[in-house]
Parts: sequence; C-alpha cells; structure tokens
Amino acid sequence: MDRRFLGSLGAGSGGCRLAGAEAGPVLVTLDVQGNTRIASETILGAVSNSRIGFPLDSREIQRDLQAIMALGYFRNVRFHTEEMLDGVKLVFEVTENPPFREVRLTGLTEAEPGELLPYFSQKPGAIFNAAAFQEDLAKALKACREKKGLLIEPRSGGGPVLSEDGVVRVELRELRYGKVTIAGLAKTKEVVIRRELSAREGALIDLNRLKEDISNLYRLRLFEEVVPDLRQSAVPDALDLALAVKEVSGTAAFTPGISVNDSTHQLTGLVSFSESNLMGLGQSIALDADFSSDGRNVQFNFYEPWLTDKHASFGLALWNTRDSMTSTMRRWGLGADDRYDLDRQRLGISLSFGHPISRYVSGRIKFNFERNEIHSYWPAGSDHSQPSLPLAALASPGAYRDHSIEFGLAKDRLIYQDPYFVGGGYRLSADWTVAGQYLGGAYDYQKTVLEGKWFHPFRENLVLATRLQGAYLAGEYPDDEALYLGGMYKLRGYEDDRFENAATRQLIGEGYLLANAELRYRFPADKQLKLVLFYDVGQLLNGGDTVLKSDYGIGFRYNVPILGQIRLDQARNSDHDVCWVFSMNEQF
Repeated sequence: MDRRFLGSLGAGSGGCRLAGAEAGPVLVTLDVQGNTRIASETILGAVSNSRIGFPLDSREIQRDLQAIMALGYFRNVRFHTEEMLDGVKLVFEVTENPPFREVRLTGLTEAEPGELLPYFSQKPGAIFNAAAFQEDLAKALKACREKKGLLIEPRSGGGPVLSEDGVVRVELRELRYGKVTIAGLAKTKEVVIRRELSAREGALIDLNRLKEDISNLYRLRLFEEVVPDLRQSAVPDALDLALAVKEVSGTAAFTPGISVNDSTHQLTGLVSFSESNLMGLGQSIALDADFSSDGRNVQFNFYEPWLTDKHASFGLALWNTRDSMTSTMRRWGLGADDRYDLDRQRLGISLSFGHPISRYVSGRIKFNFERNEIHSYWPAGSDHSQPSLPLAALASPGAYRDHSIEFGLAKDRLIYQDPYFVGGGYRLSADWTVAGQYLGGAYDYQKTVLEGKWFHPFRENLVLATRLQGAYLAGEYPDDEALYLGGMYKLRGYEDDRFENAATRQLIGEGYLLANAELRYRFPADKQLKLVLFYDVGQLLNGGDTVLKSDYGIGFRYNVPILGQIRLDQARNSDHDVCWVFSMNEQF
C-alpha cells in the first residue's frame, strides 16, 4: 500500500482541557511513543513551544507537532495528555516512515534518471527522511537546470510517493514552450528572429540553448536589447516565451562628400551607402565610390546570412579601384629591397558560400577573381609628375591575374552580452587559401591562417580577451601579398603602411605568430562605453630570420547609433614609438 509521505498531524486526546485564551493545566513533563529507530532526544529536540512549568496551549502544541513533522522521519504525528501530579504529561505519538530502499523517477524524456539519482543522499536501510528527500530533489532539479538547461518539476498532484517497502516514486514533467511571441519590432521581420531561435511551440525548454539564441541575436547587431520572459501558459506542462526586443537606431547610412587636394587642387567626389538590415531581412549591402580626374574607385558588398532554411549563407563583393601604393617589385625582376610607388588598378569579384556542419561548426568556401594592372611606377618618394619608369623593363607583365580559392572552418562558442561586447566563450578557426595558374592566375602560392579567441569573464562587465594567431605563406606570390605583422588589427603599435619606416619594414615576411590580450571593462552606468588595457606581441619569420616585436597601451570603445562601435587606442611599441589607432571595429 502506497502512502504520501507528507505525514498528517493528529488531534489531541486524554480528556484535559487545553488553554486557548484561558490558563490550562500545567505541563509537568514530555514523552514520546511509537518511535523505534529515531531517538526520543531527536524528537523532543524539535519541541520548543510547549514548556514545562507553563500552562498547556493548543496553539503551541500544534506548532510543536509541525516542528516534529518537519524533521521528515514520520508519516503521522499525534499527541495526548495524561494527568501527573498537579499537572499533565504531554505525550507525542509518532509513526515512523519505513526504511528507505530506492528512488524511481518517471516522466523524463530528455534527461536521464541516472543523471539525477546521485543527488539523493539517503542510504538504503535508513529511516526515510521526507525533508532531506525534498532538499535533494530540489538540488537535482537545480543541477539539471544549470547543466542541461532543462526546466523539470514534480507533476502537479503527483508528488513523491513512499511505499511500504521503501520505494520512493516521483513523477516529473519536463516543461515545454507554449506560445512564442515577439514584441518591439518596427523594421525587422519576425522571421529574422524566429530563424535564430530554437524555441518552438511544443519543444522542450532548454535555458542554455535559449541563452545561445539570445547571444546569436546580439551577434546580428540589429538589436540593442533582447529580453526573454517565461510566463505561465494555458498549455499544460508549458511556459509561454515572450521576447521583448529593441532595434538599433539607424541601420542605413548615406554619406556624400567632396574633398580637395591642397597641393594639386584636385577635386574628388565621395559617396557611401550601407544598410545592415536590408528590407528588414537581415541582409547587408554596402556601396563605396569616389570619383576624381585620375579615375574612380568603386566597391560593392552584399551578404545574405540565410540563403536557405538550413542557414546557408552567400556573399558577393565587386571592386574596381585605382590607387597608389608602395611595394617592392622583386617578382618583376627588380631589387628585392628596392621600393617603388605604384599606380595600380584592381578589378575583381569574389563569391562566398557558407553552411553549418554542426551546431557550432561551420564551413566556408570563397572564390576570388582579380585582374591587376600596374599603369606606372616610380622610385619610392620621388616626384610622380615625372615620367614613369618603363614598364617594358619589367621581367613580368604589369597586367596580371590573381585568382584564388579560400577554404574556411570555424567553431564558434562566443557569448554576446550586447551587439559589441563578448562576455565569454571561444572561437577557433582555420583558413587555407590556394592560388594557382590552373585557376587562371599568374602565381602559385598558398596561405594558411590558424586562429583562436578566448574570452574569460571575471564578473559581469569585466572580461579578459585573448587571441592567438599564426599564418604562413608559401610559393610564388605578388610582393603586396607578403604577410605583414603590423597594423591596427595585429601589432597595433606599428603603422598600417608596411613601408612607413624601418621598423614596419621588419614586419614583412612569410610567416608569423601573434598573441593579443585585452582586459575589457564595460561601465555599468553607461554600457556603451568600455575601457581597454592591452598587450600585443608577435614574432615574424622572413627567410630564416626572426623578429620579435610588441606593444602595449590603453584604449576606449564607444557605441554610436548608426555608426556602430568607435575604437580609439594609444599604443607604445617596443621601438619606443607611440601610435594612435582609430577604427570602427574591435581589434578581434
């Protein structure tokens, strides 16, 4: 016969009138009956309201009965009184629970009973303790919630049941999602959010997965706030999810402009347009163009994060640029250390395709097709109004094609706390680029880049961010494709121009190992503002020689509507030079 182990409190007996408002008989002594394995001292130790030498009070006796019951060892507690001397003896009658044998959990589908059983501390053969069991059950359900993200609770009306042979049966229920609603959208379509959510009506609630979903929504940089709220549902065994979002202000930007060169008085027209939430579908598009008498530079980018319902992505880039750059020209038969100013035009297209491989791992392939043409060149720093050096003197044509295929693999477990603040997790990636004449290009070379990022939170707004990156370039490649360890996204204490000075020229080579560390603090009073302390160190490989450089400094980040995050760093490098860095993107 099964019995609920939440024992009952019995009524008193014995024929003595108990005090309410009036004084009752005086309590002379206390006693316990019915216990066989639980010591009387343990039971009487719970009695604190009925005191010897004072009149009995039914309300105080009731409190003592409840205190004895709260010990957890009994299925029933009663009392009676017996006349003794000039007063009464108060006797507590207890019925002990049977010896504990085992726990049997039912109703689970996602969680395994074996995962919960280790949290139950009672030993077989000991008198079953209902209070200890309830504490253990609460610990087990809490651990399951924290480790697996599952919300599990005893089924209503189906609490723990103790049988005469000591078997405790608990019927549990895993809560599911009822209705899923989204509020706060103005521009963005609901599909942009729903395709990122694992929460579906009828699906099991997984708080860990929901946390990842919220992080993924912040990663889109379309929402300033994403606040989930689980509420009581009209659906049995379910909770409704109400998602309140606040969209970022101004996902589109249009910037026209005009600039005048002070020395040549040349007029240049500029126009820039970008939209990170095209038609409210989460697509991004950007167009940058400038026009002058020397030519025009046009760049176009488009990205579709959800090309298919399987999260396949697509990217397209087009460019037609004509710019001046400084480089060596050893691939054209000139001195390996001689530097030249080049007037070069680049015309190209790239197509990229990405697809998830598993929950956290994704793959990517990118095709790059580019035509380069050197229109003219001069010794570095010379007067460009003078005639160009003869193109016919070059050992290779000034016009050439550089085609390549990139393969990428990444495992991403980053946790975003807002669109620009990573609060934990890690990301591992590997990229391999192969360029070859069999692709129609003029050069055969390969580039490999391995990278790991780790974010360790010390508390809510304080995170240590670290990055380790290694790269190696092999084969015959254009001079401007040589690796450079300096610049705002690597060793930020060195200028972006690789030929700026002797120190930056030392950072050009065929391989490097880079480490970055940043201590990032987000101000609680204004979470748009962040303080950063950083240290960067890298070692470059160039023809068997190695160079070790480093920098350190302080920086600030501020999130600006429409523009995004502004970054300002001051870095002092190992050559004792100071470099200021201003950009719209994080270091890593």
